[in-house]
Amino acid sequence: MIVFIASCLVALLQFSNAELGGILCRLPRNDGFECGSHRSNSAFYFDFAIGECLEFVFKGCGGNQNRFRTKEECLDGCQSLTKCGKGLPLMDFAGNIKRCEGDRVPCPGGYECIGHGMKSVCCRKADRICEMNVDPGSPCGVPATTHFYFDGVSNLCRPFAFTGCGGNENNFKTKGECMQFCASEVTCLKGDPQPDRFASNRIARCHLDSDCARNYTCVGRGPKKACCPKSVCATPYDHRSTCSTGLSGSVYTFDINKGSCETIEGGGCLDQLNSFASLEQCSDYCIGSCPGGLGVYLSPFSSLPQLCNVEKKEGCPFGFECMKTTSFTAVCCKTEPICPNPESLVATQASGSARRCTPGLDEACPKGYLCQQASNLEHICCTSPLECPYGMRTLRENFNRPKVCSPGVEGSCPPDYLCLAGNGGVVGGMPKNVCCQPEKKCVVPYVDESRKRPQKCLPGDRRCPAGTYCLEAVDDQQIINSTVKHYLFLCCYEVDVFTCSDGQMPILNPASNKPEKCNPSDPKACPDEYVCDSMLDGSHSCCPNPAITARLCSEVILSPEGQAVECTSWDDNQTCQDFHQAKCRRATDQKYYCCKE
Repeated sequence: MIVFIASCLVALLQFSNAELGGILCRLPRNDGFECGSHRSNSAFYFDFAIGECLEFVFKGCGGNQNRFRTKEECLDGCQSLTKCGKGLPLMDFAGNIKRCEGDRVPCPGGYECIGHGMKSVCCRKADRICEMNVDPGSPCGVPATTHFYFDGVSNLCRPFAFTGCGGNENNFKTKGECMQFCASEVTCLKGDPQPDRFASNRIARCHLDSDCARNYTCVGRGPKKACCPKSVCATPYDHRSTCSTGLSGSVYTFDINKGSCETIEGGGCLDQLNSFASLEQCSDYCIGSCPGGLGVYLSPFSSLPQLCNVEKKEGCPFGFECMKTTSFTAVCCKTEPICPNPESLVATQASGSARRCTPGLDEACPKGYLCQQASNLEHICCTSPLECPYGMRTLRENFNRPKVCSPGVEGSCPPDYLCLAGNGGVVGGMPKNVCCQPEKKCVVPYVDESRKRPQKCLPGDRRCPAGTYCLEAVDDQQIINSTVKHYLFLCCYEVDVFTCSDGQMPILNPASNKPEKCNPSDPKACPDEYVCDSMLDGSHSCCPNPAITARLCSEVILSPEGQAVECTSWDDNQTCQDFHQAKCRRATDQKYYCCKE
């Protein structure tokens, strides 16, 4: 028996690079049993309930075929089961997933093609799911829980007791999830929809928030959108209000300052806008769920969606991305990793999934690929971005894509850009040309010893000697005609300019001890009292703001002995920090003192 099990395991592991379909991946975790001849080892299984590959300890013998040596093998074999927002993808009688590709390889009636290219799967259309009759499932030894199904006759989501196993796809954990997926007529989860201004017995339709009144927002999917009250979650719960429907024992309200749902001590009123009968209802309405059926990361402390900071892109674990779900909150959603630059190509496994990698590891990626961090914090193998030669700025258009051009074709690039061969973006094949603008200027040119003069070049022509770069000349006159700007380029040594245009010192990067670069179009690129200034070499760094440095002292701070407190320069924050609202400023005698602001 042990020999038979071992041979089956070998066959499974040989098959693990191909997609396994829907049967094996839905098998429950089986730890196996101890048998003496095989030691326990770490393995992975696919947890269909959460759509993740999880690690477990396999005892050595027995078990089932939902077992993989690595997480990568597990994902390769099973991840396609999670691509439909609701339910499973279409499979044949053997459990093999049916593939599709738009109109070229279509899905059968009642299904739609979801995904990209041949990675796509056939998912049941939403209207077919919502037409299914309620199915409580089959008892399987777990307590029944309250779920919701869509009742197409009344256009409402109704509760039912789900036994825990089986059932059909018309099965939702919350009423909000059910309404968002199935409702043909938008019903606001809290409050009433805005009536049409021409007929009060009709609901006002909308496409954007701007189509609604000030205190309403446009909700729904597809063309079925309506204006629902906007300030539900932002409205403070009024503890002094009298309950018209009587006091309820369990009431939750959303605290906009904390970004979480809080219980009302001692019971509360359910007739207020920001009041909910359960924690799940409050979370579903005010915290929201991930768009497009993406999985949400639940906090291990509260079992509610993990909140995060969408602006700073902080607060989510690996494999999850911070996404805005309501006007007030953002949560961590499970996403597929994509390359950070839209033009980069991703290295894929046999299953079509992105190849993961470990940064800093030799040969982590195939030749021509780099290990880069995706927006969901995972590292994957991508081709290097398509960029202009060193010292040139790449013109990027919609969705941050580089502007590809044709050399010699008029109008292929804007007048102040050049069409040059780009670096990266391809593995083998011909390089692409992109629109480039000079960004860094030549400060120390290379002088040809035989000709005793600087050597001219064109970015990308590889004419410059080793250790030098082709950069725009500092004294270039930039002759402009009606169609193109002409630049003069010289082979130059790379130098870092440490002096701002007014002679002041820029902010230095503590790691490299070189000037900190900045984006001049970003008003918040530099700290207070600094501006993003152009340096001699054409780069931009954070330099002292002349309006601040030129400010003269108006009232000097005196020490207990009655002496003026001196300091070293306008950015000396140490000497004056003990005095209230004092800064180091220059006086008319050209010395610096601690002065009142």
